[in-house]
Amino acid sequence: MFVTEPLASARALRGLIESEANLVEQNATMTATVVEALVESGLFRLLVPKELGGLEASPSAIIDVCEELAFADGSVGWAFAQNTTVMAYSAYLEPEFAGPLARARAAAGMFAPLGVAHIENGGFRVSGAYPFGSGSGHAEFMGGSAMVMQDGEMAPFEDGLPQIRAFIVPMDRVTLKGNWDVMGLRGTGSFDFEVPEQHVETGRTFSLFESRPVTGGALYGLGPVVVGTISSTAWALGVATRALHEITEITKGGRARMGAAPLCEQQTFQRDLGVHTVAVTAARLLAKETYESAVEAVAEGVLPDVIADRLRATKAAASYVTKVAKAAVDFAWEASGSEGMRNPSRLQRCFRDLHVGAGHLVFDDRNFNELVKPGLGLEPSPF
Repeated sequence: MFVTEPLASARALRGLIESEANLVEQNATMTATVVEALVESGLFRLLVPKELGGLEASPSAIIDVCEELAFADGSVGWAFAQNTTVMAYSAYLEPEFAGPLARARAAAGMFAPLGVAHIENGGFRVSGAYPFGSGSGHAEFMGGSAMVMQDGEMAPFEDGLPQIRAFIVPMDRVTLKGNWDVMGLRGTGSFDFEVPEQHVETGRTFSLFESRPVTGGALYGLGPVVVGTISSTAWALGVATRALHEITEITKGGRARMGAAPLCEQQTFQRDLGVHTVAVTAARLLAKETYESAVEAVAEGVLPDVIADRLRATKAAASYVTKVAKAAVDFAWEASGSEGMRNPSRLQRCFRDLHVGAGHLVFDDRNFNELVKPGLGLEPSPF
């Protein structure tokens, strides 16, 4: 299905996703109803190159859509964010393998280099075990990443970087473990999975540090790692915005302690709600600006050092956005009193989801260090 208004399509799904949210959490993965609705909407192809039948959306459009779905439900938003990221990796595969991935209902994976890839004729002999395969419950393809091995040893570094190959294979070549029982993001289907030893053709693989896509435009020139942060950063914004919405509704309903004025009339609460509302708005603008600026730099073919600076800025922005989102959710939950403690509570779910999702490696505080190292005369990490 071709989508002309992705954000409108996402908003149209809000009611359905909200109605299914409790079942999504109980089942530990998206319900078939939600999956089918997302498939029919065409939104799983949000980041797929246009040449492969996708939308190849701009960073701002990606952020808007992913934030909207995360507002509807944190688990659905997170799983969708990871699904769209893996679908985007069709840009780095050779056409004969990119096409099936781009046309799939959805794809998932986990790309920390926890496997090994032995060089052999026409490809690699790959194996590995991976946690956190978010969105895998409805995926047709799964991806992983592996250290390249040569003659029984780690392959020599290239340009100062280890050789790490990401790969994407059909689901029937992967074993899902089905173990996902956690505090937050309970409905993401983030099952552990194993890739039994198997031959993977070179065309199904790409360097995790690749910045020259086989298909698609400047968006994919950000490289797989940075492309993979856009949707997740938007997710944090969506959960935070939902939490602020929920506490507003709770206080409008008359939340008050005995002997005190209603919370909505208290100036301290009003001020704090305003501060967090502005902070989330500013974080959204920062995310859009930094990602758009990085894509612009790639499109214009500026000096590599300039592109590197802007890529570091996107990573730091992702970490900052998540800190702002976490502070907003904490404020909302603490202000909610017993309303946030009792189940069912969307606000409680926001609190649990954000605290789990914020632990993802892409939001690590190290991103702030890397941003400022060049200005301090220090060499930033190459990855």
